[in-house]
Amino acid sequence: MSLCTIKNWLQLFAAIVLTMGFCNPTSAHHSRSNFDTNTLVEFSGVISEYSWRNPHTFATVAIENENGDPLELLFELNSVSVLMRRGWTRNTMQVGDQITVFANPDNNSDKNLYYSNYWVLSDGSTMVSGGSVPEGMPRQAQRQVNKSASSKDFTGIWRSVGGRFGIGGRNSIPTSAESQIDFGGFEFAAAGLPVTELGQAGIDAFKIQDNPWYRCISKSPPWLYSSDVPAAHRIERDDDTLIIRTEIMDVYRVIHLGMTEHPTDTQPSHLGHAIGWFEGETLVVDTAYFTPAKWGIGGGVSSSEQKHLVEWLTLTEGGTRIDYKYTLEDPVYLTEPVTISTQLGLDVSYPFQDEYGCDPNAASRHIVQ
Repeated sequence: MSLCTIKNWLQLFAAIVLTMGFCNPTSAHHSRSNFDTNTLVEFSGVISEYSWRNPHTFATVAIENENGDPLELLFELNSVSVLMRRGWTRNTMQVGDQITVFANPDNNSDKNLYYSNYWVLSDGSTMVSGGSVPEGMPRQAQRQVNKSASSKDFTGIWRSVGGRFGIGGRNSIPTSAESQIDFGGFEFAAAGLPVTELGQAGIDAFKIQDNPWYRCISKSPPWLYSSDVPAAHRIERDDDTLIIRTEIMDVYRVIHLGMTEHPTDTQPSHLGHAIGWFEGETLVVDTAYFTPAKWGIGGGVSSSEQKHLVEWLTLTEGGTRIDYKYTLEDPVYLTEPVTISTQLGLDVSYPFQDEYGCDPNAASRHIVQ
């Protein structure tokens, strides 16, 4: 049987399964736009690979088509951190296990790739791997958020408020001046930014495979805080420094307190050199000395050594919120500075993953398959 015939059979099978009333998944560490989320297919077979990696776990399943011919399918799961919060471990599945998986096919029928929603394991138990729980399936108990916690010095675990795309993202709550700005996503170019001709050229040449994220290169501030996932940021502080650790990509950002000027011998870096001081109750952070970075401003828009960032952080609502505002400038790629404001919320009970350990193969496997 030809590959086209196999895929046509799979599409027919998908249509049959869709009538059973299953619901669709939502996204995790990148947009799921490359998958047909209106089609859910079921496969039964044997696990031939289970790759427990960040930012995406993958599994391959050996099945037989309707003629009994062997076929191996690749399934994308969520990240390790997301899966662990749903009860998964690196031992949840083993090579050789007999399983059943429900998944969405890739929009490109030539790709042997599926986004898994949930799995029925060899012991009959069901494990959710996608973003949503199918209708009629037992739902995972919601994590209890400690609403009595507060912070007096910015320390704690903070997450974006007002939308899962974070600061400046599609679902944030912008002011009218900010509403036209979109820093882009994993598979979408930036829009609404006041870009120079060089910045526009980058947007016009946008290709998802050029995203540095897929090579395990983190975003830099401030796009670091507008990820397509609701990233958690742990803040620690002593007399001389405030450290912001972002869970995804193991980003470790140091802000030197009590300084109002950058040392002249500062060496440029991907995250820049950050200094901070207090103006009343507001912490002002000035970051400069960035190295040029591909997509250092947004999707398709790179940044230069002239990139400069000023942030204002103010504790509000009894220490349970941070009012966050920043102004970003880079005259090489932006015709004028961009100012964005939003909030971060305290979530001290969030199960922060201390070691992310991005695997470049796992990061890009879904776009090269």
